[in-house]
Amino acid sequence: MNVTRYSYLSFLLLFALMVAPGLVRAQDAPSEQVLAGEKLYKSNCASCHKLNAKLIGPALEGVESRWAEQADHDGISGREWLKRWIKNWQDPVNAGNPYAVSMQNYDASAMTQFPALQDADLENILAYIAYGPIGSTGPTGPTGPLETAENPYTAYMLWGLLILLVVVALVLLRVSNLLNRLVLEKAGEEIPAPVPFWKNKKFRAALTLLIVIYIGNATVTGAIDLGRQQGYMPEQPIKFSHELHAGINKINCQYCHSSAAESKHSNIPSTNVCMNCHKGIKGDDPKNGKYGKLEISKIYAAIGFNPFSGQYFEDYANQEKSYIDSIFTVWLSDSKVKATDKDVEAVLAQVNKPIEWTRIHNLPDHVYFNHSQHVTAGGIECQTCHGPVETMEELYQFSPLSMGWCINCHRETEVKFNQNPYYETFQVYHERMKEGEMKNVTVEKIGGLECQKCHY
Repeated sequence: MNVTRYSYLSFLLLFALMVAPGLVRAQDAPSEQVLAGEKLYKSNCASCHKLNAKLIGPALEGVESRWAEQADHDGISGREWLKRWIKNWQDPVNAGNPYAVSMQNYDASAMTQFPALQDADLENILAYIAYGPIGSTGPTGPTGPLETAENPYTAYMLWGLLILLVVVALVLLRVSNLLNRLVLEKAGEEIPAPVPFWKNKKFRAALTLLIVIYIGNATVTGAIDLGRQQGYMPEQPIKFSHELHAGINKINCQYCHSSAAESKHSNIPSTNVCMNCHKGIKGDDPKNGKYGKLEISKIYAAIGFNPFSGQYFEDYANQEKSYIDSIFTVWLSDSKVKATDKDVEAVLAQVNKPIEWTRIHNLPDHVYFNHSQHVTAGGIECQTCHGPVETMEELYQFSPLSMGWCINCHRETEVKFNQNPYYETFQVYHERMKEGEMKNVTVEKIGGLECQKCHY
């Protein structure tokens, strides 16, 4: 009789009993309403909200019940107020809904308004939120990682489970050795000398296997991450706040990045574009920002604008630097703005020099990407790739911009066929959609996964 065999079977059974419940999710198949809600959620909500964890906005799990319980007001149900909040959060606030007013303190001003969403769309979104993440393999779309349900204690739970399994394995090994000794003593056979576990061949083999797996995984993961810059947030020569410009002041992205809709590349705004506004907005009022005047002065120094006269310097390139320095030094000595010597030096260093912005988003040279094709023909919002820039005090790379991320986007994104002259040549698809043979057309169906579409 070999008791070791049964101890190993017991270990495997215990492992299965502990791990299997976490791998199986008892959930009915999603309805068409939930699937439609998932698409709307990913395109409208996922950039700011997760289901089970806080992102920019609060977690949305249970949001319908919270509003239903607390937001009944003026004869209108809390659920109906929730739908109005989604379309335009100011409506329930202006109507004096107490719960909406309390939620306003969560910085509702950062929330995008969605007046185009119909009642059916809102019902679909709420159905998806109530259902939860679809599938156990995680989301695959461009905004997928944002709506993955995450538990902040998951890592601790996994480590605790691992430690428990190690302890159980050692106990079972100890019991197995003891039982084997008893069996051999009863049979009158010679009892072999005990072997330390670190000299055990099976232990060494298992340890070697684990090391190989760890090294292999680290190698593959490191290779995959080569050249990727997700989260990259370099220091810029001027502290430009997208939150202030795109979020609070509602400046359209294409006002500054005008070539995004017309060209392959999206331009870095020229200093002249900045001056369209900052001829008048000089930042000398502290209410305009905590460092507005200091940073705007760098623009003036670069382009040659006299903040006192409101005019450009004549023949700026040939002006005496000491003269220019004296003007900006006096300008920054205004008592309303606390400018340190270091701040003044930074402004004077920018005199008659171009502003050297640091590029954040970049793709490999062998990858072809056309901004105008996505923005104009595809009607893709900037936030789909760049994330909620209107909430970023300091801009960073939001998405991985990896090949897999782009492919998943092409697989799931529906092409906007209706009243779009760019897609009029796809007559077969138009006819099939009219006859009901096709519900939608994704980028994949019009060749979005062909290698030569993105690679030279």
